Amino acid sequence: MALFVEIITPNRVICSREVASLVVNSTMGEIEILPEHRPIVALLEVGSTHLKLPNGQTETIATSSGILKLENDRAILVVEEAIDIHGLLSTATAEYAKILAKEALKATINQGNLEQNELDQLEAKIRAELNKKLQK
Repeated sequence: MALFVEIITPNRVICSREVASLVVNSTMGEIEILPEHRPIVALLEVGSTHLKLPNGQTETIATSSGILKLENDRAILVVEEAIDIHGLLSTATAEYAKILAKEALKATINQGNLEQNELDQLEAKIRAELNKKLQK
C-alpha cells in the first residue's frame, strides 16, 4: 500500500506522487507518516520534507511553514514556498535556493509573523540543511 503526497504552494504544485513514507517538521516536532496512518491535521514549520520513494531512494524538499492534512492515505501539504533540493548540484543553485528562502522569510517578517531573531534562526537552519545536502 502507498501514500499519495501533494505539496502545493500558492503558485504551483511542487510534488504529486506516491511514496512509501513522508517525514515533515511540525510545530510538535518531526512526524513520520506511513500508509494507513490515522487522519491528522498539523501545522508545519520551516524545514526539510523527506519523501521515501517506493524504490528506497529519498527525495528532499525544503518547505516553509504551512499545514498538513492527512486522510485516507492522501497527504496534502500547503506551504508558502517549497524548493526541491533533491537536484541541487552546484553552489550557485544552493545560493539561489537560499536567496529564495530568505526572501520568503523576510516577507513573513514584514507581515508581522516573525521577529528578527526568529528569522536569523530559520536562516541558520536553512543554511545547515543546504550544506548537508551539498556534502552528500
